[in-house]
Amino acid sequence: MEENKSQLVNDYAIENFKSGLNCAESVYDALLRAGVLDVPKETIAMCTGFGGGIGLCGETCGALSAAVMANSAVYGRKDPWSIDADVRGPEVGQKYYRRYNNLVKEFGEANGCTTCRAICAPFEDWNSKERRVHCMKMVGTTAQLAYKYLQIPQNDAFEMPYGEKMSDNTKK
Repeated sequence: MEENKSQLVNDYAIENFKSGLNCAESVYDALLRAGVLDVPKETIAMCTGFGGGIGLCGETCGALSAAVMANSAVYGRKDPWSIDADVRGPEVGQKYYRRYNNLVKEFGEANGCTTCRAICAPFEDWNSKERRVHCMKMVGTTAQLAYKYLQIPQNDAFEMPYGEKMSDNTKK
């Protein structure tokens, strides 16, 4: 069943991209259509600005952004203000970020990078069929990656080892 659902989100994402949805909308809507996300369908509006690496700026891939948003919709802190102020800040890094850190790491390993600019660099023409086909396939696999991470129970994600993280690279 899980393998069928994974293929379904891949197929929906590709269909969405072919139909004119941007990369972020394609991934998020695929998860909605497959019944993986139990959120209002209008939440797809959050994805619109993330296409083309956030408004065609070439930054973080929109498909990756949607995968993170979908996982946050299910596993994010629903009311961070309800958590004691002394715990609120450290808790997010100690527990919640592990899921997203690993998701981004896996996306980067699969695609060689995480930015739209670098992913699209091999293609001279943004509007070329080759670039669109490349992104279309990546949108499908990213929807599957999002689905994979949605299957990880929260307590298991809280125990995932970190990959590289900002606090490892900051100067002291």
